[in-house]
Amino acid sequence: MIKVSFVVPVKNGERFIAQTIRSLQEQSVDNLEIIIVNDHSSDNTAKIIQTVAKKDKRIVFCNLSNTTGVAAGRNAGTKLARGAIVLPSDADDPSYPDRAKISIEELEKNNADIFYGNLMRKYENGKEELRHFQPYDHKMLRNINIVPNSASAYKKEVFDKIGGYDESLKVGEDYDFWLSAQDKGFKFICLNRPVTFYSMHSGQLTGTSVNKDKIQKRQKWNLTVREKHSIFSVDPEYVKTYATPRVVDFYTNKNYDIWFAPASIPKNG
Repeated sequence: MIKVSFVVPVKNGERFIAQTIRSLQEQSVDNLEIIIVNDHSSDNTAKIIQTVAKKDKRIVFCNLSNTTGVAAGRNAGTKLARGAIVLPSDADDPSYPDRAKISIEELEKNNADIFYGNLMRKYENGKEELRHFQPYDHKMLRNINIVPNSASAYKKEVFDKIGGYDESLKVGEDYDFWLSAQDKGFKFICLNRPVTFYSMHSGQLTGTSVNKDKIQKRQKWNLTVREKHSIFSVDPEYVKTYATPRVVDFYTNKNYDIWFAPASIPKNG
């Protein structure tokens, strides 16, 4: 079977990283590698990874040296990838055992370049809830990010032709990546099936939040990404009309200020 590469950037992830690595080791496909990029962690993250890596030759461990940030970690790891398919992962989001298998099958069956599935939200109290899901829609993606990064997979050539993730972006590097892939005409395919657990905890950088500082931070980076892709207007009415009900609720009711407020939309000229 085709070789796949999981790429996991991590910074101070001692709380979750062992479980995430284990979920990748237990994938139902054999031909894989697990590339973990440590971003100057000051906790026990590096020690945990090194201990596991000594027992599993499929694990590739490296440290960022002169750069920092999630985008830099994704770039460093993906450049090392020897697999034809890359599965970006977050350090706090364990994957289902069949994530790689489903990704390969869907990409091959549909002759597609990019695949995404769904996420199962896992709360600290043990509750699990299926995340909202939106089938691929070109215009929808230019309004909101509908691709869950930790449930995605893409052919290595997508990364090569785009030139990797934009390291100037501290938030939204994945949204920028998907928009760049769309701009270049790559084919997206999706499946409303959970392939990854999405850990819901207070340390998350992004996500649903009523914290004013986090909202302003997300607005700032949305504006930067949209300006880069010449998205000078967005259409919440399009989202309300064509998105699934749960997506409408999440983006236009709960998160309107993040995605559709003027602070998130650049001015043309």
